[in-house]
Amino acid sequence: MNAFISWSGKRELLIAKAFKEWLAAMAPEISSFMSPDLPKGQAWFDTLAKELKGAGIAFMCLAPPRVASEWQLVEAGAIWKAAKKGGLFPLSFRVGKRDIPEPVSVFQLTHFDKEDFKRLARDVAKLARRDPAWTPEHEQVFEQSWPKFAASVEAALSQPDDGVHTTRGFIHEVAGGWWELVNSGSGKTRLSWMLFQPSADGTRLTIEGRGFGEGASDASRWRTDLVSVNAEPAQPVMEYYWEGRHPGETAESKLLYGGKGWLRFTVSANGRINQGTGEFKDVCMDEARPPTTKMVDVERATKEESSIMIEGPENERLARADKKLKAWPKGVSAG
Repeated sequence: MNAFISWSGKRELLIAKAFKEWLAAMAPEISSFMSPDLPKGQAWFDTLAKELKGAGIAFMCLAPPRVASEWQLVEAGAIWKAAKKGGLFPLSFRVGKRDIPEPVSVFQLTHFDKEDFKRLARDVAKLARRDPAWTPEHEQVFEQSWPKFAASVEAALSQPDDGVHTTRGFIHEVAGGWWELVNSGSGKTRLSWMLFQPSADGTRLTIEGRGFGEGASDASRWRTDLVSVNAEPAQPVMEYYWEGRHPGETAESKLLYGGKGWLRFTVSANGRINQGTGEFKDVCMDEARPPTTKMVDVERATKEESSIMIEGPENERLARADKKLKAWPKGVSAG
């Protein structure tokens, strides 16, 4: 049986190479192919199409920040058409199902987990061998090969990957909770909680924001679906237009505010994005008031902070916001 291994980006290439070696140990009956195996001097697309067509089984290595590139989605369609007997197996290396676009998301994921990969090895054995029984010898081979494979994957995931400078990679990387410290001489909002939410196909981004004033009082609620991303430079830039209101039943709460903003993010050596700076315009849309410009610093929220701010009770959210504002590094003040 022939197998095709799909990948995109530096991390996924390293993972794909490690997976090919692991697969050869687990199922030597399978002859696997990946694009670096293309012979020199031949039309790469023709050879690739031939390999896709001849594959009886296929694996897709999915890792952040690229997750599933546009070309991988093309490959997925070709694999699905050609490999109906064996099937398509997406392999998730720290990527959740909600982050994987169609058509790949309709297939059952194999997660980077020892027991899940053992189930994969058993399923592959049933497809590749005349005798599909899982023997003690197979169990021993798995136990011997897993530590090396797992270590190779961990090493690959720690490597930098320029996929963060693609729109899909950037959106995947910044998805989740963020804190925004507002530096302004005017305005009541001092701290904002922001939730960056990618679309189902990973090509668009929405932002939901909540502002807090003195003592973590509820100061504003805002949202934007209009986000533009320039992920190519060394410091990716996101521009957006926001609209929102102040909560409550006062005359002020009936006014609509909005404006344009931008955030410039810093990419670390390992390809992670954890902080940035920017500014936004604060304009009253219903009354003639002078607009204000507010400078901001943003910082990725921890898993614990995100859990509280997304799912926690209101008193815990307010307490966490107040704690965050007080703990923000000195020298970065909110006016």
